[in-house]
Amino acid sequence: MAQTGNVRTPGTLLWRRLWRFVGPHKGKLFLVVLLNALAAFADVFSFTLLVPFFNAFFKSDQLLPTTGTIGRLLQSSIGFLLDEQDRMGSLRNVMLIVIGAVTLKNTLVWFAGQVGVKLQEFVVRDLRTAVYAHLLRLPLPWFTRNKVGQIISRVLTDTSNAKTVVTELVTRSLWSGAQVLATLVAMFTTSWRLSLAALVIAPITIGAIQPVLRKLRKGYRTLGNEQGEMTSLVQEVVSGVRLVKSYRAEGREERKFTDKNNAFARGFVKVGRLALLSGPVTETLGTFTAVAILWYGAQLVLVEGTLTGAELLVFLVQVMRLLQPLKQLSQTPAAAQQSLASAERLFEILDSPSETAADRGTRTTASFTRDIVFEHTGFQYTDGAAALIDVSFTARKGEVVALVGASGAGKSTLVDLLPRFIDPTSGRILLDGVDLREIKLDALRTLTGIVSQDTVLFNDSVRANVGFGTPDATQEQLNAAASAANALGFIEALPEGWDTNLGERGTRLSGGQRQRLAIARALVSDPPILILDEATSALDVESERLVQEAIDRLLQGRTVFVIAHRLATIQHADRILVLDDGRLVEEGTHAALLASGGAYARLHALQFDPRPE
Repeated sequence: MAQTGNVRTPGTLLWRRLWRFVGPHKGKLFLVVLLNALAAFADVFSFTLLVPFFNAFFKSDQLLPTTGTIGRLLQSSIGFLLDEQDRMGSLRNVMLIVIGAVTLKNTLVWFAGQVGVKLQEFVVRDLRTAVYAHLLRLPLPWFTRNKVGQIISRVLTDTSNAKTVVTELVTRSLWSGAQVLATLVAMFTTSWRLSLAALVIAPITIGAIQPVLRKLRKGYRTLGNEQGEMTSLVQEVVSGVRLVKSYRAEGREERKFTDKNNAFARGFVKVGRLALLSGPVTETLGTFTAVAILWYGAQLVLVEGTLTGAELLVFLVQVMRLLQPLKQLSQTPAAAQQSLASAERLFEILDSPSETAADRGTRTTASFTRDIVFEHTGFQYTDGAAALIDVSFTARKGEVVALVGASGAGKSTLVDLLPRFIDPTSGRILLDGVDLREIKLDALRTLTGIVSQDTVLFNDSVRANVGFGTPDATQEQLNAAASAANALGFIEALPEGWDTNLGERGTRLSGGQRQRLAIARALVSDPPILILDEATSALDVESERLVQEAIDRLLQGRTVFVIAHRLATIQHADRILVLDDGRLVEEGTHAALLASGGAYARLHALQFDPRPE
């Protein structure tokens, strides 16, 4: 797939850009943070209650410490429930409080998870909508440079992958972060020296996995492209399955897919191998930290006497409780790399200039009353190839202008300039004396109706397809357009008439029926400018005659551009333009061009008198 740029987006910038989609849901985010903070406090508090339990177990003189922050907290919160003379009753009360605190914590975690799921899905919904909306507004050449499968993969797969960032951030990392923060506070209040020793290893852990994270992001980006290639291949084969079968190419196509599938699997295994490194590395370093703390803590208890045995045990429990959220946090960057790689691919679409962004038109309305003038118009592709060279002619209102020439002569490029699917790279096109580039795209395209050689019908009802360009059309208007296109008879004969679903790409209809519906769709909007790209090519002789008669009746007040390969269909055109290698080589009526004996006469002879001269 063609890329919009080769410069990698920094991870911090991607995070900030993704964060913009979280902005509209700040209320839910605040609630998740609050619930997680309260749950973390309840969790740490429940384990702090082990201090009186261990003091009783080791037959300490006092159930609660009389100094320090932990001692003051316990004295103020549960001191009134403890009785030195009834230690078993006191422990019973402590255990009940522990049960209550754990129940509260898990309830808060559950509520936080519910809100977090809503948050992540709404964020991804907004991201997917933004990508799709921008995709619809990209210029036509962008779609010719990019594979359909790659586009589908980005809109659907990459937006789902990007959800991992929000999932990790909201449903896991916030909870893990709150646990770590609350536990650290409890640890520092217990022993700041032990806490500092426990935190020495953190920078080493973070630095150790950074090279892995960089490789992960690169690997996930490659996997995204390979998955898009597989999607593109499947889409092409399914669309062309008739051709595949007719040429007995099933085995060849299977091998092509197998090769891409194997490459994807090998890449996924390689990335998975890297992703699995962060967890073991973090846990190993964490275990080393716990052992070092136990040794140092033993000195504080047995040698210096600045810490009690109960406080050391509670501290060790807190450290061990810290390992899981730390492990989760350490895995978050690794898991986020796939999301960041997908986000990078999504932002390539969002960063591609849309038609509306590039549109410099200022006129919000447009009308057609006189003529369309091409003045030395040329178009050149970005690779330097010229599709049109210095084309000049005038099409007056009400004229039928036919475009003929060999494939690649520039006929489709010329008509694509009219609705500004592309803009000329030299010269200009005037509509009633106004440069088309001065007219906003929406205003200009209300003037044109198009029936292309490649008939496009949607998986929807006949009514929705015929009224696609004019969704508020009345049934009378639909009937009139269908009748003019010689389609009303077969529409009414369908099982559910106008409400019949046509299936994907209208596969339930014959080629001629599909083409007639496309003609009706263009006619129902009643455009002053009609573009027919070999519009009658799929019709039988009788249907072609009736459609041509209908078009002739609709010529009054309308300009029609006809791309035709069969010269018999354009003999009555008011003006015939002959294109050759992007140049306008002849112009005139059918009779005049035949009489001149030039390029048109030679094309006519090849079709109607194919004998060698």
